[in-house]
Amino acid sequence: MSAALYPDSRDYITGDRFAVLQCPQCSTAWTSPVPSNLEPYYPRTYRRYNAIIISILKFLYRQRVGRWARRLPKAGSALELGCGDGFMLNALRSLGWTVAGTERTEDMARFAREQFGLTVYVESQQPIPAEARYDLVILFQVLEHLHNPVEELTRAASLLASDGAVIVAVPNFGSWQSRFAKSGWFHLDVPRHLVHLSPESLAQAASKAGLNVSQIDFLSFEHDPYGWVQSILNRVFGNKNRLTKLLMRSVPWRVSDGVTLLLAALLTPLAVLLSLLSWSAQRGAIMEATLVRK
Repeated sequence: MSAALYPDSRDYITGDRFAVLQCPQCSTAWTSPVPSNLEPYYPRTYRRYNAIIISILKFLYRQRVGRWARRLPKAGSALELGCGDGFMLNALRSLGWTVAGTERTEDMARFAREQFGLTVYVESQQPIPAEARYDLVILFQVLEHLHNPVEELTRAASLLASDGAVIVAVPNFGSWQSRFAKSGWFHLDVPRHLVHLSPESLAQAASKAGLNVSQIDFLSFEHDPYGWVQSILNRVFGNKNRLTKLLMRSVPWRVSDGVTLLLAALLTPLAVLLSLLSWSAQRGAIMEATLVRK
């Protein structure tokens, strides 16, 4: 029976309240209730940062993709399930890979198609070819948005070539950052994040999908230091993700926001230090696992 770990978790965009329930046996946690319509929780400004932040993210994503390419035996074919703006696929293609992606709607697929000329399947209209198999299937910051991770991992496994691999990156519910900030953890992000996984529960979900974890690491310059800054602001100063809303340009500026920016600047060195320590202890806020068939 699931226990209410955080009975009153609020969405910082709408103010709606949710509970985070956790299974005491497997440590997997869920957001409850699951909204019947998630569209109000994804406004047009969601994760739409300014050009400077996008440039930083693109650079860091290129570094991450470069690490994947060095670890994998050769360039091949890759599919990203939920490819978003296509930054990662574009970086992978520049390293000699043949790439494609999927998205839920035409609107979500448009940017990657128009800006990078990527093949993006909108599966309700243009499904992935039945015979297609890939050397690499990517689920980067996607699995936590789905209510049934085993089902999606099983699907990813079915798309693999014989010696292919699945790369999964998700927030680490067992991280120091999560345990410190609790319901104020930046990467909790209810109700957009429907499932909350630890290394142990991710390994269990992978096993049920016929996959083994061959490697896991916690290095995330893109998400971990900023997660510490916003999580500390939330837990200690009651910021309610206002810094993030300012960066997304979803709220008007107030005079008091100068204090938020000053605190964020002062917290950044501490956030970097905490990130480095958590990575070395394998308790980083983001975990990336490479999965292979059993």
